Amino acid sequence: MKLKKLALIGMVVVATMSACGIQKKEATETQTTAEGESKANADVKRPSDYGTAELGKYVGVEIPNIDTSVSDQDVEAQINTELTQDPDVVEVTDRAVQEGDTVNIDYTGTKDGVAFDGGSATGYNLVIGSNSFIEGFEAGLIGHSIGEDVKLDLTFPKDYNNADLAGAAVVFDVKINSISVSSPATLTDEWVNKHTNGEQKTVDEFRAAVKAKLEEQRSKSAKSQDQYNAIAAVIADSKFEMKDEAIDFEYNNIYKPIDNMITQYGMDLDQYASAYGMSADELKTQIRNQAESYVKQVIVTREIYKKEKMSLTDEDYQVVVDLNGGSLTKDELIQQYGKDDVEETAKTYKVVNFILDNAKRTDVTVNINGETMGSEEGASAEGANEKTTAEGESEASESAAAEGSEAAQ
Repeated sequence: MKLKKLALIGMVVVATMSACGIQKKEATETQTTAEGESKANADVKRPSDYGTAELGKYVGVEIPNIDTSVSDQDVEAQINTELTQDPDVVEVTDRAVQEGDTVNIDYTGTKDGVAFDGGSATGYNLVIGSNSFIEGFEAGLIGHSIGEDVKLDLTFPKDYNNADLAGAAVVFDVKINSISVSSPATLTDEWVNKHTNGEQKTVDEFRAAVKAKLEEQRSKSAKSQDQYNAIAAVIADSKFEMKDEAIDFEYNNIYKPIDNMITQYGMDLDQYASAYGMSADELKTQIRNQAESYVKQVIVTREIYKKEKMSLTDEDYQVVVDLNGGSLTKDELIQQYGKDDVEETAKTYKVVNFILDNAKRTDVTVNINGETMGSEEGASAEGANEKTTAEGESEASESAAAEGSEAAQ
């Protein structure tokens, strides 16, 4: 995990890689933990000078209203999602595997008689028909029963993202431990009590809790969107002279987790970029644009911080502590990520909230996704589609790492 910052401008492209038939390499081979990244970045010194700006208007910038209301339909949609995610499960013992079943399996994959990295797992739950394994794996289990050992002679796709396995003939030895059928649960008091571990005991209590949670989430999302809209307005009204070394530094910061992931899965940049429908050059251009946008943000916040003669308080540092989950103190954050990074983050939040506190609301109202209310086309507020918070980036990175570790997917 990285230090969570207010990265309001730009969107880091981080893949959620499902390696079809192979796990990611261990962190000892390619470091992706916060500790590893911190050590990797320690050798690269952050430039002290990012450039200068002729500041535009930053007091009284105009931002849209954001509708954070939660409808009954929103609540029901969330409840239906949770009913599907926590389904009724019925064990099957009197028939063979069918399409749609969930099978619990142990498996080992070998190439030329030797087990390959990431090709083995025990107690793995696989939904038949989910197409989460390489072609032939799931279909090869249909018709077999609990306790059977199944041998699958398969071939990895020629364009598979691990060069060692691309186009390779392999054998999977699979044991079927159990078969079950899942279906969306029925909303009852009994299900609510089980699903919430007793926090809610009735359907009415659960509905109220779901609505409150959605309202809390939308309030937080609205705050992030407000922050983005506020500083984006200032940036759009300012003129910049950026330092190339600052752009290069931020470019490398964005590219590093991508490069780590590419290395983990034995891919190259062309394969990675193609997963997003672009070429490697197009991906590099996008990263460069994101780096330039972030440099502009840094310049603006530094200029305003200086012009307004601001200084950091304990409350400002507490914002950073809370942003990072509150498990580390200010001093621990500084020890782990460095004084400069922690201070930069605290200053950024102080400036952005200053801009936001002095902003003016327009007559325009947008929904939580930045879409203008009442517009059939759902026209987004300017720049809203480019918004991302550092928390979002971090979660995306961590999600990518977690999902990539799923074996034989």
